[in-house]
Amino acid sequence: MVAKITVPITIKRALNYNEQKVQKGMAECIYAKGFLKEVAQLNFYEKLNHFERLISLNKRAATNAVHFSLNFALNEKISREKLAEIASVYMEKIGFGKQPYLVYQHFDAGHPHIHIVTTNIQNNGKRISLHNLGRNESTQAR
Repeated sequence: MVAKITVPITIKRALNYNEQKVQKGMAECIYAKGFLKEVAQLNFYEKLNHFERLISLNKRAATNAVHFSLNFALNEKISREKLAEIASVYMEKIGFGKQPYLVYQHFDAGHPHIHIVTTNIQNNGKRISLHNLGRNESTQAR
């Protein structure tokens, strides 16, 4: 598994990227953690508002959105349930297990992969540090 971590300018940008893929039939939102509704019942604005509520708790944080991409080998056949489980374990191991997040399965490449959208602002307004996240926690989790 290869992980790629990006820090979008806004949470809206990360959501738009994935939701546009869904609208084009190139992705599907397969799991929602920390939301009051099941993933199929959530619309774009409910997803966005949930993240923005958390982000508003820390106005000083310049970085408040995170976009993970987990990529698997070309020959791997992984069910959506297993992909959601892999995402949950990965998020737990990198210290984001208590954060709300959305998992999108993408179908636009030759290899199986998922995207995870979240914020690093916690319920108490403190931010989860992203410093060396890829080198330290993500490497261990993979």
